[in-house]
Amino acid sequence: MDTVDRAAGDDGATGPSRRRRRWRVAAIAAVVLAVAVGVPLLVYQVSVQPGVAIARGVFERGDAVIAGPGVPIERDTVSTHLAIPVPVDGAPDARLDVYAPRDAEAGADLPVVLWIHGGGFISGSPAALAGYTTVLADAGYVVASLEYSLAPEVRYPAPVLQAEAALTYLRENAATYGGDASRVVVGGDSAGAQIASQVAAVETSPALADEMGVTPALGPDELRGAILFCGLYDMDTVGSTGFPGLRTFLWSYTGHRDWWMFPAIDQLSTTQQVTGAYPATLLAVGDADPFEPQAQELAAALDGSDVDVSTVFWEDAGLGHEYQFDFRRPEARETLDATLAFLTRVTEEGS
Repeated sequence: MDTVDRAAGDDGATGPSRRRRRWRVAAIAAVVLAVAVGVPLLVYQVSVQPGVAIARGVFERGDAVIAGPGVPIERDTVSTHLAIPVPVDGAPDARLDVYAPRDAEAGADLPVVLWIHGGGFISGSPAALAGYTTVLADAGYVVASLEYSLAPEVRYPAPVLQAEAALTYLRENAATYGGDASRVVVGGDSAGAQIASQVAAVETSPALADEMGVTPALGPDELRGAILFCGLYDMDTVGSTGFPGLRTFLWSYTGHRDWWMFPAIDQLSTTQQVTGAYPATLLAVGDADPFEPQAQELAAALDGSDVDVSTVFWEDAGLGHEYQFDFRRPEARETLDATLAFLTRVTEEGS
């Protein structure tokens, strides 16, 4: 296992600045408080909607990606193709936003990244992460950002089916944007990391694919890697993390108030679904993120299956959920460097 453990650096940030950078976890915590004291308890016992409405209001505030020294997030070197429709069997159609180097021509054979956004399965969009996907595209990748259906209006397994359909679309059309569909990496953040991790399992585990009734979109050598930021990967242990709003998120996604009783819940536990064929994986999580133990568990499961796994874990840094997108922080910039190095390695090996 290639592990990078880091200690906190002195970036000169003030107390208020640090609190601003950790707004996501603090804001999500407000969801729990609001549900507890601002919504009649009886209503929340029978309907997930009050919690969803509050959480969506929280997620839609502020910028998801913040520029920092040496990492601008608006680049005129990148071309964009927005809201590309993707038909999906068994689920609503999805859409893709595709970012590519502006000078890339059809048939340029650039590696392809499918990114799946976070938002607790109930919120978020590709637009919120456009700054990040632009950074990856500027580094020489064709990046497709998936707009999947949100819960509770559309539930599991729709996002997984939509991600598989997106991979099929990219296999057939990546060359149009200068991409090479034989070199694909799937990635995601938070809830999107769970979806991405499960997609990687579907692609590499015939048993899981058969159980879900899914035909993998890619060939055995075409999925080169997975990049997973601050996700949840073990449904048996995630409840003990104390992540704010977790019940609202998983109730919405599964349709079960007691989400751990959902009949297909084990399908969501990537720790249980990995095989030796799982692609090379990069895991990154903050040391102050409640999901940090989830990343540790998945790293151990991958290592136990002899999967190539690299980690960016931290000590005494105070990094909260989704620190990776605040490039004012040196730790976010270091994680970006590790991500680009990982992408180079897994997409160039065997090419």
